[in-house]
Amino acid sequence: MKKFILRTFLLILPLLLLLTAAEVYLRSLPNPSRAKNAWLMAHADSVEVLILGSSHSYYGLTPEVFGPKAYNAAQVSQTLRYDNFILDHYAFRSLRTVILPISDFSFHEDFEHDADWYYASRYRLYMGCDYHSWLSRYGFEFCSMPTFRERLKTLWQPARLSWSALGQGTDYTLAQKPSDWNNAEARAHNNTYRDAKNVTLNEAFFRQLIQTVTQRYHARLVLISTPLTARYRACQYAPQVRAMEARIRRAVQSHPRVSYFDFRADTDFTANDFYDADHLTLEGAEKLSNKLRTQLAQESVAAGGTPLPTRQKEQQ
Repeated sequence: MKKFILRTFLLILPLLLLLTAAEVYLRSLPNPSRAKNAWLMAHADSVEVLILGSSHSYYGLTPEVFGPKAYNAAQVSQTLRYDNFILDHYAFRSLRTVILPISDFSFHEDFEHDADWYYASRYRLYMGCDYHSWLSRYGFEFCSMPTFRERLKTLWQPARLSWSALGQGTDYTLAQKPSDWNNAEARAHNNTYRDAKNVTLNEAFFRQLIQTVTQRYHARLVLISTPLTARYRACQYAPQVRAMEARIRRAVQSHPRVSYFDFRADTDFTANDFYDADHLTLEGAEKLSNKLRTQLAQESVAAGGTPLPTRQKEQQ
C-alpha cells in the first residue's frame, strides 16, 4: 500500500507542480482588478466622482471628463453586490458624486447564483474581498478551468485587455470594432432573464447602495442608462425593461439625492459610437461622458450647487 501511495504521488507530482506554476503565473499578470485595487488603496481618499457598474460604464464612461478627481471603478459584469463592496472597502473621504449605470440585467445578475461565478474570484484574489474563504473555489484561478486555459494563452499571444490610468477599459476602439458589431439579437438574448430569482436580493443591494451614498457619504447618486442601438432596444424583453424603469422611478421619487439620466434612445449616438449593440467605443464613451457632465452641471446649478470641476486637460 505504501508503495502504491508513493507511486501515485510521484505520478501526479509533475501535474501539481505544473498547475502551481500556472497559478502563480496567472496571479502575476496585470489585470483590471489588481490595477483598480492598487489605485484605490492609494488614492480613494481623494476621489470626488466615482464611477461604478458593469461593462456599460467600464467601457462607456471616461473619468477624465468629470475632472481630475474622478475614477472609474467599474468592471465587466460587476454586480450590485460588488458595487457595494467597493463603497465599503476603500477609504473614500471626499465623495461628491457616484455614477451607476442601471441596465436591463442589473437586478437579475449575481455571480454567486449564476453560471458566471468565476467573476467573483477577482474580488477575492486581487481586491481583498472576504466574502469567500481563500480555500473556496473563489480563491484559485484554476477552479474555473475554461477561463484558466484561456488566460494561459498569454504565454504565446499578447493580452487583449487594456485600461487607462483612471480605470476605463480602452480596448473597445473603433479600429478594433468587429464587422458583426450590431449583434442585437444575441446581446439582448444574453441579457434576458425571464425569472426573478435574484431580484429580491439585488433590490436589497440597491437600497443598501443608495443609503451608503446618500447617507454615509452625503453624496449624490446619479443613475444612468447608457446608449443602445435601435435594434437592441427592439429585441429587449419588455417586461424586464418595464420593471427596471419602475425601480428607477421609485428610487428617484424616494430620495432627493438620487437622479436619473436616460441615454438609451439618444439619437446623437451613431454607428461609429458603438462597439457592439449595447457597448460604446472609446469615441462613444467620450461623447456620453461629455453629455452627462453637461447635464450634471445644469442639475447642480439649478439646485443651487456648484458644477463638477473642469476637465483636467482643459485646465492645462
